[in-house]
Amino acid sequence: MESLSLASLSLASILASVSAGTDNEPVSQSVIETHISPAIAGSWVLQLPTPSQSAPSSQHTQLSEGDLLGVDINQAQSVVSEVITITPTKTPSQAECKEAYTFAADNIMWSVSGAEWTYGRYVLSHQEEGLPLIAINTLYDNNEVDCSGNQVDQTGEMMLAFVDYQSDEPYMYWCADKEGKDCFMTFKKQLP
Repeated sequence: MESLSLASLSLASILASVSAGTDNEPVSQSVIETHISPAIAGSWVLQLPTPSQSAPSSQHTQLSEGDLLGVDINQAQSVVSEVITITPTKTPSQAECKEAYTFAADNIMWSVSGAEWTYGRYVLSHQEEGLPLIAINTLYDNNEVDCSGNQVDQTGEMMLAFVDYQSDEPYMYWCADKEGKDCFMTFKKQLP
């Protein structure tokens, strides 16, 4: 028993010496930070044509994050128009190829298409005029075949698009212009 009380006394004296001199200091308050999730946070499905149908054609251009610094809305629109040339998606009844995208609240994005999966970072930037601009930087691609039969390693690629999305609508459209007239991808929101 004596060794137990000696241990308690030693622990008590250590704790007392650590807190010595702080008797008159106010207790600091916890810092609580709030975070607003991007409007597109959640799970989405993109319907693509099957390999037997006309597959989307796209130009892939390597962009760095530095290419986005100091870009105004008109420059971004011209970059989006030059970088992305994708045919519009088919109606769901004509297609069986689906890609699943998840946009997390912490600006991490991952997608799955067939055997391919990718992840990266995204930023949704609201402009003074026109639609918000999304920039996605793919950090990893497992370089497997996607559901449309393509095998392209997208690691390090940057994609830009204008996003037409209303929170009360189940669809999100990615467009090549800030007015939302030339849209090339349609995503459907997946409910939890």
